[in-house]
Amino acid sequence: MLTTKQALNEAQRQEKALRTISGWRTILFVLTACFVALAAWGFTAGVLAAGIAGAVLGVAFMVLTMLVHLSIVRGQKNVEAILASLEPGSKTPSEG
Repeated sequence: MLTTKQALNEAQRQEKALRTISGWRTILFVLTACFVALAAWGFTAGVLAAGIAGAVLGVAFMVLTMLVHLSIVRGQKNVEAILASLEPGSKTPSEG
């Protein structure tokens, strides 16, 4: 069991990590948009290789973006759980 000081420190570290990961999500989203644009250009300009590469990379980066987003959402819930456990009279998730 964590002390109050340790729990607050852990919550702060996790929030800092979530801000960093949020920046990664933004970068992944921009890269996804670039690859989708490459795919659109490739297919409309008749450059089939660029269209296929853009589509494949666009889908791959979209999946990565969604996974990073999911990790951020779950991380935020974890921080909320840590902070909720510090409130007097609160039950931990394992206590139901």
